[in-house]
Order: sequence, then structure tokens, then C-alpha cells
Amino acid sequence: MEESKHIYFKGLNGLRFFAAFAVIITHIEMIKYQMECPNIYKTKMVFELGGLGVIFFFVLSGFLITYLLLKEKEQTGTVNVKKFYLRRILRIWPLYFFIVLLGFFVLPYFHFMEIPYFAKFKAHLSMINLFLFLIMLPNLAFAIFKPVPHIGQSWSIGVEEQFYLLWPWVVKKSKNILRTLCVIVVLLIAIKITVLFIFKAYPANTSLLVLKNFVAMLKIESMAIGGMGAWMVFEKKYFQRILNNFVLIGAIISVIIMIYFTPVKIQDAAFLIYSVLFLLIILNVSLNPKSFVKLENKVFVFLGNISYGLYMYHLIVVAAFIGFLKYTGFTVDNSIVSQIIVYISITGLTILLSWLSYRYFESWFLKIKHKFTVVKSGSF
Repeated sequence: MEESKHIYFKGLNGLRFFAAFAVIITHIEMIKYQMECPNIYKTKMVFELGGLGVIFFFVLSGFLITYLLLKEKEQTGTVNVKKFYLRRILRIWPLYFFIVLLGFFVLPYFHFMEIPYFAKFKAHLSMINLFLFLIMLPNLAFAIFKPVPHIGQSWSIGVEEQFYLLWPWVVKKSKNILRTLCVIVVLLIAIKITVLFIFKAYPANTSLLVLKNFVAMLKIESMAIGGMGAWMVFEKKYFQRILNNFVLIGAIISVIIMIYFTPVKIQDAAFLIYSVLFLLIILNVSLNPKSFVKLENKVFVFLGNISYGLYMYHLIVVAAFIGFLKYTGFTVDNSIVSQIIVYISITGLTILLSWLSYRYFESWFLKIKHKFTVVKSGSF
């Protein structure tokens, strides 16, 4: 099968890094808070950044995956589902399972990393919890149990995997992808509203609480919104109208305003609005040649390439660094110098560890992954 022309969206590696860094910021302050160090975790912006970074990843995944699948379907007349699954397995599973094994069997014995809030739950002793992680349902485990220390971020990998399980069939079988995406969004919203109303009627029901938590984390709608953007680009329809610096500035400002002023009553649905705003940012940064946000350079390409590692390793680095400081008697105070040292050290160590992982561990699987490539992409 002849390979297609190399597909590359400029600037997305930079956006991918900033999304990962948003999560890192929230978790640095969260762990400082949990380890009783001076922190700004309760600050509105810091508290929300991590969740927004994850939503951004979901939208970006939906955009890239849908576009590549549409190109494959255009060039070959179908979607090779088996090769798609193999590519995703080779990219996601090695690092995911490595982190899971560390979280359950290694890290619990590094007592200087122990977080007081989680210590009493002994989540790593639950075999049911481990089983759910091993069958790629960490988000369900998260809905049932307390997070496993240092690997709590893996819940979103479960959401991604469930999206990957569904999406090649959606594109392959759909004769009108835009309509299909709209139906998926409406259906998921209806399911979530139904579950929420039932739970409010029976708030003491433990099973309903688990179901509520699980569907709340299942942000497939964000991926579908990203997919709608991919459809617009693929069909060359409508998206040109939003390639405008005023739209980009408006989207960025709107995100900031929403962080501070979103009414409590609609917070559960706010991720849908954020997803649309993030899509506007993605389209403008990657496709608007006049965009004032320029993220295409060697540094951001490098950081974007290792962003999966940044996301997966950072909680371990944060807990190890702050825990080690406390264990050795060093204090993290409120001074600007102290905070800068903490951020530079944690970010630098996370980048170093992620690069080593990418170079000497993940790249081995990526070489195999390329054998199953149908549509080449330099941005995914």
C-alpha cells in the first residue's frame, strides 16, 4: 500500500507541551498542599489548569485521530482497524503499563514519597483496583477507589483508550461523519443528564455514585468536538472563517474568563464550551499563517514529542523531589527564589526523565509502530 504525503500540523507540538505543563503546575501545587508545604493550590487558576490541560489533550486527540482516519479512508477506501489498534497499543501501552507497575509494586516502598492523604487508603493493596488498571479501565478504578498515589493521571489514558476502541469504527462505517459526531455528542450528553438526575433521586446508592463518577470522566464529547474540527479541515469547509487573530485572542480570553466566572450550576457542562474554545485555538495555531502565536521551533517540537512522558512521569518526579526535600530537612518556603528553584528543578527532571524514556524505551516500540502506518503524520 502506497504511503500518503507526510501530514504535519505546525505548532501542535508546542500546544501539546503547554497542555502537559498546565497539568504539571496543578500537580506541583497539589502535592505541596498534600505534603503541607507553602502552596497556591486553592488559587482558582492553578486549581483549574490541570483539568483544562487534560480536556485540551482530548480535543487534540479527537482532531488528529479523526483527520488521519479520514485521510486513510479517502486514500484506501476503508480504515484498517487492526493496524490502527496496533499503532495505538505500541504508542500508549508500554509506558502506561510501566507506570502502573511502578505505582503498584515499587513506589509504595519509597516512604519519603508518601502522601499523607493517600497513605491511609492503601490503594496499591487492592487486586481489583490493579485488575482494572491492567484491562485499561483506570478511569473506572478511579471512580470506585481512591487514586493510586503517583499514577492518578492515568485515568485519562483509560478515556483515550476507550475513544481509540470506538473511533476507527465510527469513521469507517459512517457515511456522514459530521452527523455521526453530532449524534455521539447529543447521546452522551443525554446519558450524563439521565445518570445525574437518577443519582440525585438516590444519592445514597453507591453503584450510582460510581456510575456518575465514571460517566463524568468519560469526555468522549471533547474528542468528538475535535473530530468536527478535523472534518472541517478535511472537507475544506467553514474553518477558514475562524482563522483570525481576533478569534484566537477571543478564545484565549474566553478561557480565562470562564475559569473565574463560570456559574456553579453549569460547571459540569463547562468542558463542552472549553472544548470548542480549545478547538478554535488548535485550528488557528496550526493553520492560520498570520497567527500571532508561533510555536513551531526545535524546542517545542522536542518537548511535544516527549509530552506523553511528561504527562506520565511528572507526578512521580514531583512527589520524589518534594518528598526528598522534606526527608532531608530542607524547607520549601514562600519566597520567590524557593518557588522558582522548585519549578525549574521539577520541570527539568521531568523533561530529562521523559527524554530518556522516549530515547531508550518508547522509541523501540515506535519503530515497530511505523510498520503499521497507513497515513504518515509528523504531529502524532
